[in-house]
Amino acid sequence: MPKILYNSALNKIDAIPVSPESSSGKSRVLYSLKLELSLFSFCERVMEHLRFSESDRAAVAGRLKEGVSEKKILQDIREEITVDSGRKMLIEKKDIHNIKRDFNINGYIKRHEVDAVSAKLWTQEMKNNGENCIVFFKEQGQSGNDYGLKDEDFVLIIMTDFQKEMITKYGKDKICIDGTHGLNSYDFNLYSVLVVNEHKNGIPVAFCFSNKSSEDVFRIYFSAIKNAVGIIETTTFMTDDAPAFYNAWSYVMGTVKNVLLCAWHVTRNWHQNLNKIKNPEKRKNVNKALKAVKEELCLETFSKLMKQFIQELLNDSDTCEFGKYFQQNYAKRPEKWAYCYRKGLGINTNINLESLHKKIKYHYFEGKHVKRLDIAIDGLLKLVRDLIFQRLIKITKRTISSDKLSKIVNSHRLGLEIQNNRIV
Repeated sequence: MPKILYNSALNKIDAIPVSPESSSGKSRVLYSLKLELSLFSFCERVMEHLRFSESDRAAVAGRLKEGVSEKKILQDIREEITVDSGRKMLIEKKDIHNIKRDFNINGYIKRHEVDAVSAKLWTQEMKNNGENCIVFFKEQGQSGNDYGLKDEDFVLIIMTDFQKEMITKYGKDKICIDGTHGLNSYDFNLYSVLVVNEHKNGIPVAFCFSNKSSEDVFRIYFSAIKNAVGIIETTTFMTDDAPAFYNAWSYVMGTVKNVLLCAWHVTRNWHQNLNKIKNPEKRKNVNKALKAVKEELCLETFSKLMKQFIQELLNDSDTCEFGKYFQQNYAKRPEKWAYCYRKGLGINTNINLESLHKKIKYHYFEGKHVKRLDIAIDGLLKLVRDLIFQRLIKITKRTISSDKLSKIVNSHRLGLEIQNNRIV
């Protein structure tokens, strides 16, 4: 077995290799396993003393700038590990993130160690550069009397020129509002306003960071949008089950003909309350029935299904509690969530909000809990930037929406089924 030593002066692991007594395959495998175990045991003891060398950091930064993925970099480093690899053998995604930050890769610049100061410096930088994407900003510690806020409240509302153009163009059809939690280590929530374009893609047209979730904040939010682009008279307003969103919107923009609940939030609420049903098999069956009821498009059939569904829930002691919950919270207002009441509105699914959530979390924040607000802002602006390019590409290529393509294919199929003697 090799004797493993930590060379603090050179910040690396030294080893004196000792050849195995036998050259047989079994001995070589055993030798390799013992070496790995020795390295593991050694790393446990000295890991806290190891530092990532500047040369290794620069090498990783160079590969990142070349466009090599984080996954590929991690894989390559771990495949090339030797006993003198030093701190590099312990590299993880957090290290790569720090290298990105320190080498200003992907455009992120930490303007100050204190996150709140960094965010404020960013807003000042935007204003100094003539960027009018900040439509409202109230920092913590600033007096909030003029807005009905407390001094400790924080509100930052962002709308780029592209977002202003999109809400003006598509906001008359439908508006979706959603809150995302857990994007940073503060108690700040992100509230996004979305529209749906001609390609059935959801486009965020405004972002609001705030530590408050109240109608007062949402009035400030929608008033800022109104000041930026004017009144948005939309046909359909979709949100979660909290009335504060629509109350604030109707106060600022006026009432809306169709006020719907987001299918994603409805389904999530149902799933959370299905735990009231202790029997796993019955819970599974009720979940299937909920989906069938929600997605039924025929109003007459829906009414029959609803009546039967509620009766079955209430008549079974195992499902009675959930039945009472469903009857009290959803049975009296099916027009808010049932698909049969949404025909013709082009918004039967929750794919737009769900897609945005996944895109923000897994693509722009790499699946991590973002601790800094300035990083969250940077990620959202990159999202908007990429949406601009995606839109330009689709316009250039004249991309057909999936719904339109489906209709074309279906019409073509029906045309092929026409008999020759019927063609004049």
